[in-house]
Amino acid sequence: MAAVGFDRVAGFGEFALLRPVALLPLLLGVTASAQPVPAARERQDRRVVLSNGAAPVPELRVAAGVATLLLFDAPLDRGSVEMEGRERFRLVDVGERVLALEPAADLGTGERLGLRIRFANGAAQGQGIFVLVSHPTEVDARVEVFQQQDSVELLRAELVEARAQLKAQVEELHTFRTLRDAGGPTGLIMTGALDFSGVQGSRVKVVRQKGHGKFLVADDVTSFRASTWAAMSVEVRNTGRPPWAPTTARIVNSKSGIGVAVRSIRSALPRIASGESGMVVVETEVPPWAPGEMCFLELSEGEGASQVLVPGIPF
Repeated sequence: MAAVGFDRVAGFGEFALLRPVALLPLLLGVTASAQPVPAARERQDRRVVLSNGAAPVPELRVAAGVATLLLFDAPLDRGSVEMEGRERFRLVDVGERVLALEPAADLGTGERLGLRIRFANGAAQGQGIFVLVSHPTEVDARVEVFQQQDSVELLRAELVEARAQLKAQVEELHTFRTLRDAGGPTGLIMTGALDFSGVQGSRVKVVRQKGHGKFLVADDVTSFRASTWAAMSVEVRNTGRPPWAPTTARIVNSKSGIGVAVRSIRSALPRIASGESGMVVVETEVPPWAPGEMCFLELSEGEGASQVLVPGIPF
């Protein structure tokens, strides 16, 4: 193989004219001590930017039994790849923009082998130099290689990753909120983990009770009452009005006219569409009356007349 000229590489002295086989032993201070390395490693995907003369030469972590894929942001000069100890690799496959490597056996502890690639078609960086090493717990499965820190390709990849991370965070936040909302009596009722037999309560089968405009029908109503909380669940059926969801609720003692403070209102559906039924749970403070007294439940969407009114509920 003919001698090749090299540019300055960070931390390795002045310009030099070296034979490819001597390139990285001199450039990187190779030591070849064949000591065993643990085989079980975690596969990593990452990005590297080629050294510009000031940054350290990128290390690539390889391991026997794992193909390390290097994906470049520009076409390679496929015939110019130089690699120290190539005969020790089971796989060295050079594609247009991909280089696949797999050693036949793990490199020794502290051993560092050199790799140099050149780009085709006058790419900006011209060439890239890497160090191949073994790591006791990690191996590079996929490495995206970029010529410049501010390249369009690198910025695009970082944007895609940032969007994916943001999406994952939004989904995680939604999960946390769901878990939070599932706590307490309201969540237990809505998930079916708590029914009227679990605490003192009553179930009422509503007969022909219709709300405002005769489009919202309340079917089953169940009341729950414990020592520190109380709640009512009602199945609301929309028979023809636009999608609906309650935003206000009142529970009032039918005899005394005294109400009870409402803690929360939750609907199993974001909005109950025409032809759908959905459970609505109203959680309250403990009522200031004896258990079992008759009350009425009123549900509304915003200000105005009640849209669901259910009387005769023991609470």
